[in-house]
Amino acid sequence: MRILRTLLTIFLLLACYVLKAQPVSSALLKSEKMPEGTVYYLPKTTVNIHLLIEKKSYTPGVFCKYAERYLLRKDIPQEKEVGHRLVNFQLTLNGVRDTSKCFIVHLKGKSATSEIKLSEDGVLLAVNDTPRQVQQPLPFRAARKRQVPDPQKFLSAEAMAAGSMARKAELTALQMAELQEHRQLLITGEAEEMPADKAQLQLMLDEIDRAHEALLSLFTGTTVCDTTEQHISLCPEKEMDREVIFRISKSLGLVDKDDLAGVPFYMSLEDLHQQTQQQYDYPENKKDGGFYTSVPGIVRLTLYREDQQLATYNYPFAQFGFTELRGGSLFKKYPTQMILNPITGAIEKLHAEMPEK
Repeated sequence: MRILRTLLTIFLLLACYVLKAQPVSSALLKSEKMPEGTVYYLPKTTVNIHLLIEKKSYTPGVFCKYAERYLLRKDIPQEKEVGHRLVNFQLTLNGVRDTSKCFIVHLKGKSATSEIKLSEDGVLLAVNDTPRQVQQPLPFRAARKRQVPDPQKFLSAEAMAAGSMARKAELTALQMAELQEHRQLLITGEAEEMPADKAQLQLMLDEIDRAHEALLSLFTGTTVCDTTEQHISLCPEKEMDREVIFRISKSLGLVDKDDLAGVPFYMSLEDLHQQTQQQYDYPENKKDGGFYTSVPGIVRLTLYREDQQLATYNYPFAQFGFTELRGGSLFKKYPTQMILNPITGAIEKLHAEMPEK
């Protein structure tokens, strides 16, 4: 097996015309300088979908079945409920190594001292310059949960001593009515013991509201919301027509795209057959070789929730464009800097220090 791998490597190296940037087999996985040249890759573009999914959990109160009798509320659920929904989303692009675009470059003349910058997986990022850093979106941080007061701390001694649940509910409803009456007397200034100033009045009103809210939860139940961020990564290679990319189930949250328990979310991708190619006014000779770079193609992404269109974006994608040989004569004759876009492999900067005529 070792002999076979050695023969294969020798064959691949001999197949490369090292005076130029030439495609080589993806079997050459090490992105490092070798006597024959430097192996590098170009990226292909991936789209990352960041989903904010809210989970809402409802727990019924111990007096829920008495809500209609004492609060005149008929809409209070009697059983536990869990619901999930998509509250927000964001799309970002990233670049990954395209193993079908592997090249080797041999540096001669002035270019022999060129400093080639590669990513950890061998993608060409820059030559004689500092690579551009891709700004990653900040991770989602959920807000602090609001603390729900314990209703047991506010129950009257009489309600706690009651022998039946129905009697406890009745006494709690009366206690809530008394709290509301006392609150109204404080606001109108008719309470027997009025606070000394507005600040103290507000403290008393806030405490009454906390007690009323806690006791009310014994009838209406409590709802807790948790929002989490989840990610889906796609690397499309061809056009898409309303393909399911994920589903969200009300009871389970994010589920597999093939799980029919969830509501489908679709993506369409249209190749616009457009390129944004930057022109540089430098004399170049393709016979002098150089570096292969990408000229990305523009695609249109559209997201849907069932039949509702959510958003449309136009993005450059490396795999929907083509590659181009650039800068051979520049790097050979002049000190030259080049920076590539790490997501699309397109040239973002190409500058040669040419002597003034």
